[in-house]
Amino acid sequence: MVSKLFNRYISIFTEGLTLNNKELDIEFNVLFDDDLEPNVSEITIYNLSSTTRNRLKRGNSLTLTAGYAEDKGVILSGNIENVKTDKVGTDRATVIKIADNVPFNSEKTLQMSFKKGIKADQIIRQLAQRSGIKLAVLNLPQNKVFAKGHSVDGKVIDEIFKIAQDCGASAYIYKSQAYVRPLTQGDNNRFSLNVDTGLIDSPEYFVEEKNGKTVKGYKIKSLLQYRMGTASIVQLQATGIKATLRVRKGKHTCKGNSYYTEVEAIL
Repeated sequence: MVSKLFNRYISIFTEGLTLNNKELDIEFNVLFDDDLEPNVSEITIYNLSSTTRNRLKRGNSLTLTAGYAEDKGVILSGNIENVKTDKVGTDRATVIKIADNVPFNSEKTLQMSFKKGIKADQIIRQLAQRSGIKLAVLNLPQNKVFAKGHSVDGKVIDEIFKIAQDCGASAYIYKSQAYVRPLTQGDNNRFSLNVDTGLIDSPEYFVEEKNGKTVKGYKIKSLLQYRMGTASIVQLQATGIKATLRVRKGKHTCKGNSYYTEVEAIL
């Protein structure tokens, strides 16, 4: 695969408009994680014409595909939140901010009461429907039963996240899709990360306490790799390390000569 990791490929598509790095200088910082708070990523494009700039509008959908000439994939799908153009030296930089989410109000609050004996998945579905969240996957390892009923008074996404955790699942948004499922049920692209497939530096082992549980994993840096995103399964192979990991958060970065992906992945 290492032979494919050259000739950078970057393509942006939004509302009938396609931009690419063959004709333009493009930089980006794309964020992803395992919660329902929308991530705001940033794309910078240099020296766009005024006609093209006027076609980049708030609310429009946008997809960013990146990788290499022979190996590429989508790393961001969301909606434009803001577009701003400024002079940078002799260049004109257009900065586009994109929310990686389905179009819903992340600040929406609700006051609701649920009947006795209701199950967790029923509550999550109703909360999602009320707030405009479309669930791509809803899979709870323990579908908790609320024998005395349940009341909600606050932010919808906080409540969904809490119920998901109580049932052994994560709740997150990735590439405009909402997921409620364990990270262990992530997307298996059968991807092995090693020095031949882009691994940079030695993985950094970490241990932490989270929600009363011990979490172990590795912080990893590689050449830009679209296959690594929230919940993706990675087979890590490095000196003294051979492990199956699930990605929980990270970023894709392109700036100057830098073109890489950094993630935190758990065992």
